[in-house]
Amino acid sequence: MKRIINFLIIIFLLFNFKSYSQYDQEKINNLTHSFSFGWSNPISLIKSITDPNQDEKIGFLIDYQLNNHEEKFYRVHMKFSPFYSQPTFTLNNFLISFHKGKQLSQKNNFNFGHGLGPYFKCNIFRAQQTSGTQAFWSSDYFGFGAEYFIFFDYKLNENLYFNFLLNINFGLHQYYDATIINGANSQEYWGIKMANQQLISVSIKKQL
Repeated sequence: MKRIINFLIIIFLLFNFKSYSQYDQEKINNLTHSFSFGWSNPISLIKSITDPNQDEKIGFLIDYQLNNHEEKFYRVHMKFSPFYSQPTFTLNNFLISFHKGKQLSQKNNFNFGHGLGPYFKCNIFRAQQTSGTQAFWSSDYFGFGAEYFIFFDYKLNENLYFNFLLNINFGLHQYYDATIINGANSQEYWGIKMANQQLISVSIKKQL
């Protein structure tokens, strides 16, 4: 009898192990992916055309999104404005964020949703190598905090979407007093502020 009971327990465990495996496989099969590439700072760049005091370069965004069957998703989002001014290559307003989001509605060809997550930002520089000196990387204007976003997707065809993003950032940021003392910048400060140089973004999203 004891052997029979042990045998039944083993069969039960194997059966449940198989069931969990099938469930996990179904969850994996329901995952979808998307990749976006686009323009991260249309408002700032257009403003710089009429404002000679604003030094703004074109910005790009790269976005990867993992969706599940419950209309929830996880997203890795990166933005930056690259430019080269001899002898320095700069990634201005570099920002990377990680979000958990949810699709709120889907009607006809439109999708709408939102999400929230942490972000980190800075400016990144790389000075060109010259005779007797070594090329080096440096960074400044650091910041981190929470980013909330809203997105609108318009379906162009089977797997292609036009994507509109509105981002609102709030966190702790590094900045400097503009006052010049003895030819050098004054004290460095950290303060709570918003960082919305890339408030609105547009991109093309490809469903993979």
